[in-house]
Amino acid sequence: MKRIVKRFSISVIVIIISGVASTASGQSSSIAENALTRLMEGDFTKAKSLAAAAINSDRNNGLAYAIRGRARLVGNELAGAQVDLAEAIRLSPDNGVFYAFEAACYQYQNNPELSRKTFERALQLLGSPKSAIEYYACGIAYESVKKEEAALADYTKAIELNPRFALSYVKRGKIYSNRKQDDAAIAEYAKAIGINPSYAGCYFIRGNAYYEKQQYDLAIADFTKVIELSPKDVDAYFNRGVMYKKKEKYDLALADYAKVIELSPKDASLYGNRGNIYLMQEKADLAFSDYAKAIELDPKNALYYVSRGNIYVRWEQWDAALNDYNKAIELDPKNADAYLERGNIYFKIKKQSDLAFADFNKVIAINPKYSNGYLNVGVVHHDKQQYSLAISNYTKAIEADPANLLAYLNRADAYEAIGSNKLADLDRKKYSDLGGKISASGEKSRREIFPQGTFDAKLAEGALGRGLSRIVGRACTKKDGLIFYAAGVKVVLFPVTPYLEEWYKLRDQKENKKTGVYMSKEANQYSIEAITGADGRFAFEGLKPGQYFIQLIHDFNQLKTARIYSGSNTSQNGPVREITNYYYDQDYIVERSQRLERFVEVKQDGDTKKITLANGLIKSCEF
Repeated sequence: MKRIVKRFSISVIVIIISGVASTASGQSSSIAENALTRLMEGDFTKAKSLAAAAINSDRNNGLAYAIRGRARLVGNELAGAQVDLAEAIRLSPDNGVFYAFEAACYQYQNNPELSRKTFERALQLLGSPKSAIEYYACGIAYESVKKEEAALADYTKAIELNPRFALSYVKRGKIYSNRKQDDAAIAEYAKAIGINPSYAGCYFIRGNAYYEKQQYDLAIADFTKVIELSPKDVDAYFNRGVMYKKKEKYDLALADYAKVIELSPKDASLYGNRGNIYLMQEKADLAFSDYAKAIELDPKNALYYVSRGNIYVRWEQWDAALNDYNKAIELDPKNADAYLERGNIYFKIKKQSDLAFADFNKVIAINPKYSNGYLNVGVVHHDKQQYSLAISNYTKAIEADPANLLAYLNRADAYEAIGSNKLADLDRKKYSDLGGKISASGEKSRREIFPQGTFDAKLAEGALGRGLSRIVGRACTKKDGLIFYAAGVKVVLFPVTPYLEEWYKLRDQKENKKTGVYMSKEANQYSIEAITGADGRFAFEGLKPGQYFIQLIHDFNQLKTARIYSGSNTSQNGPVREITNYYYDQDYIVERSQRLERFVEVKQDGDTKKITLANGLIKSCEF
């Protein structure tokens, strides 16, 4: 919605036709030639009035009609321009320059097919250009079919033949601008302005070039000059307002937008941009009103629905926001912002991560350089504890935008989750260096790490499919020579997948008093649970052949007895001093926790596998 008006590149045709001039009176020809000079220098108002005078003097002066038609086109008098051009061609039906001018008029009216055919006719008639204007006409024809090199050569030849051909400098500047050669473009516009310091259109175009270079003060100066020369130029006020917004001079921007509303009260884009300023000023109510007005004036513009949806999000009106984002996508299926914002609601509010994931991936498909698209895909993976995939997407977000603070911070958390603490520390430092607020912290008493691999839900689901096999077992713990049966304990069976094997290996390597190694929440969901009986027995039924990992945590209390010293008695038996100590027995409870687990393989469907889960060889615990 941060629109900058870039006026349509209208082709300017300047015509010198000896045959036409000979049919006009001497006075009319002289006036028309003067009008032609003014047109070449970009003085369209004077060219128009002189052309009208020439026509009044001689109704058969084709050059005068062509000049007036061109001037009318600049003033957006499309119907009058079309009539004048048709008359010019009627008076000189074999003139290629006239056809090129008419083709440009069709182009301005968004009639590409008729414009293309008319340009083709113009080039047929302009086979061997000789004058500056003929080269100029060839240039606009070539430019219309994207042959920029040929067009540039013809504009250059036109300038060689007429160094004061200001319009040729402008056309050359636009080609440089298209090529992102902004300095070269600005130099061309300066030459045109040097020829005609009152050339308002050239100041406007140069202002846009300064905008592209983020030289907002110079752009403001040029748009101000346009307003000075043409006080009712709505686009100049609009663009200057955008420049003021860029410089955070919001009151000046609002004043320019107010002028646009005065001159063009039905300009939807004005309300959209003013709404943005109100939002920056934390005036959500005013922003909402402007977005709503923009929608009223232009109900098919997706951008306004996205902006209004963002206000609904601020107000926590989630369903209303979703409706606006849905409408934006309906109107513009390639609106990446609409998918991004809708995905945020699906993920954060509706807890529908699959829908959010689809929307975030759509953002990337639409714009592969959209940093926050990768960031949000990474967040979904992160939430699922798929840390390697999260890291990969955070890295892509950083590649697309090296200043994306959240990508560094989130990647740091993901690195820490897989035990890559040094990389995590580097990312947190980068986050801080870029301006993120983060302070030093103490070491965690216990950290959690996870496998780097991605859990394959389909593989696990298939492994837990229905079969005919059984695993039956018994669980108990031996402590201090006593046997404790795992009574009423949850037993969990997991299918053995590459992810589980990675976790098991990582646990062997990394687990200690300060580090716990865990599987993801999703991996834990693909399991089967059983509860042991009073004697520690359990069973799993309906299993397929395959490898399984069975685990339980046996928490129990052990009753122990301690001899407590209660005092002593001293007596004297002759020369011997005797001391008698007194004790009593006291029972106490010791809380125990024992992890019992093992891998089990079922080879044939229909087999029954008998196992024991114990912390050693316990004969009385066997099934």
